[in-house]
Amino acid sequence: MKDSLAVRFTAGLTMLSGLTATLAPLSLRLKEHPRLFHALVPYEVYHLSNTLSVLLGFLTIYLSLNLFRRKKNAWLITLLLSTALTLLQLARYGSEHSHFFHLDIPTYSALPACLSIIALLSARKSFTVKSEPIRGFEFLKKAMVSLLAVLIYGIVGFFLLDKKDSTINFNFSQALVATIKEITLIGNGQVWQGSRFARWFLDSLHLFGIASALSIAYNIFRPIRYRLVNQPKERELAALLLDKYGDSSLDYFKLMPDKSYFFSSTGNGFIAYKTELNVAIALGDATASGDDLELLMREFLEFCREMDWSTAFLQTSPNNLPIYEKLGLRAIKVGEDAVVDLEKFCSDTIKKKTFKSVIKKFDKEGYQLTEHQAPHTESLLNEMEEISKQWLSLPGRRERGFSLGQFNREDLQKNKIYAVRKASGEATAFVNEIRSYSRVGEGKEATIDMMRYRVDAESGTMDYLFAKLLLNLQAQGFTKFSLGLAALSGVGEAAEDNLYEKTLHQVYEHLNRFFSYKGLRSYKAKFDPLWEERFLVYSGKTKELVKAGLAIAKVTEE
Repeated sequence: MKDSLAVRFTAGLTMLSGLTATLAPLSLRLKEHPRLFHALVPYEVYHLSNTLSVLLGFLTIYLSLNLFRRKKNAWLITLLLSTALTLLQLARYGSEHSHFFHLDIPTYSALPACLSIIALLSARKSFTVKSEPIRGFEFLKKAMVSLLAVLIYGIVGFFLLDKKDSTINFNFSQALVATIKEITLIGNGQVWQGSRFARWFLDSLHLFGIASALSIAYNIFRPIRYRLVNQPKERELAALLLDKYGDSSLDYFKLMPDKSYFFSSTGNGFIAYKTELNVAIALGDATASGDDLELLMREFLEFCREMDWSTAFLQTSPNNLPIYEKLGLRAIKVGEDAVVDLEKFCSDTIKKKTFKSVIKKFDKEGYQLTEHQAPHTESLLNEMEEISKQWLSLPGRRERGFSLGQFNREDLQKNKIYAVRKASGEATAFVNEIRSYSRVGEGKEATIDMMRYRVDAESGTMDYLFAKLLLNLQAQGFTKFSLGLAALSGVGEAAEDNLYEKTLHQVYEHLNRFFSYKGLRSYKAKFDPLWEERFLVYSGKTKELVKAGLAIAKVTEE
C-alpha cells in the first residue's frame, strides 16, 4: 500500500510538472532582455524557449502516465527530463519576468520539476515494470518512417505556400531546411508574414512533429512481448503437479503446447497461461497445494505487473473466490459447467422418452457404440479425420483452442475413442475421452474433448452416442461425467448480480440466434446435470475487463 502511494504521488507530481511547463508559457510576458544572457545564448534559441517548454511539458505528461504503470525506463527518462526542465525554467527566470496572478511564472514552473526529481529519487525502488527491449534496427526503422512522414508533410506544405503566405517561393532544399527548423523548434521567423494559412500550416506541422515524437516514445514503453515458452521438462513437471493437485476437467488442456507455465518459488504449484493484447489469460484455477495457492497467485500477479500485463483467469470455480478477492481481483460469472450424476442418469434419466425412443430406434437399425483403446491404427485415425473434416464444413463450425482440443493425431493416440457405427460398420460420429482431474470424493469423473459427426448423420445420433457412452462409463466405475461449459447459463438472473453479469444476461436473451447459447444449455439440460458455476476473474476495472474479453476471444479462436 505504501509502495502504491509513493508511485501515485510521484506520477501525479510529474504530471503537475508537465502541466505547469505546458501552460506557463501561455501567460508569459517579456519584460527584460539581460545583456549577459544574450551574450551567452543565441537569440533564436532564447526565442524558442517557450515552445521548448511546451514540448518538454507534453513529454513529461506522457512520461507521468508511464510512471503510473511503474515503468522502470520511464523513471530514468523522467529524471533526466525533469532535470532539463528545471534548468530551462531557471534559465528563463534570468531572462524574463512573467506575471500571472502576481506570481513569477518561471520560478513557480521550476518548483514542481524540482519536487518531481526529489520524489523520483525517493521512490526509485517502486518502479520495477519492464518494457519490451529496444532492438536497434527495428526501433530505428520505425523512427525513420515516422520522421520521413513528417518531412514529406512539411516539404509539401512549404511548396504550397505562395507570395501571400511567405516572402519566398520554396524550392526542395529550402523546404527541407525549413521543415527541419520547424520540427526542431528553431523556427523560420524571418520567412513568415503571418497569413492565416501559414499560421495553420506551421501549427499543424508542430503538432505532427509532437505526435511523431510521441509515437516513437510509445515504442520505448511497450509491454513485454509474449513469447511462447513451453519446454518438455516444464510440461513434465506440470503433469506431475496435476497428478497431485489437479481438481478440474479443464486441467487436461493445461498440458497442451499452446501454453506457457509459471511455477511458484516453492516449485509446488503452477499456472498455465497465454498472453494476448497484453493480457495474461490463465486457464482455470491455479494448480497448487492449499497452503501454496495464495503464494503462487501473489507471485504470478507480481510477475504479470512487472511484464506490464493485466491478468485474467478463465473458467474458475467458486471455491477460490475468497482468495481472488483478497488479492484485489474481480470476478463475474460466465456460465455453468454441466456435471452428470451417472447413477442418477443410468437409473432414471435414461428412461425418459427423449433417450428411450432414440436408443430403441438406433438399436433396431443395427447401430452400436464401439470403444477403441489407444494406440490406434492409421485406418481408424483416417476414419475419424474424415468425420472431423465433414463436421468442420458445417456452418459455424471451426477448430478452437486454449480450453478445447483440436483434431490432432498425436493427441488422439493418447485418448480412448468412442464411435457410433452403422450396421455396415461405417462410423458416423465419435468422441474422445480425456483425463479428468476433478476430485469427486471416493468416485471419479470422466469427460470428453471433441464430439463430431458426419454431415449426413441421422438425427438423434449424438443423443444415442451420449446415452450409450454414459452407460458404458458407469459400468467402468465412473460416478460423474462433465459435459463442459454452457456459456452465459445462469448469468445475471439473480437480483444481487452485478451490472456486467446483467449485461451478459441480455446478450444471452437477445443475441441467442447468433451464438446459440440457449440451444447449448437446452441440450445439456436433457441429461439432468448438476450445474456448477464458472467465473472469469480479472485484474483492473472496466477497461481491463473489455481487454480480457477480446484477448479470450482471440486465444480461443486460434
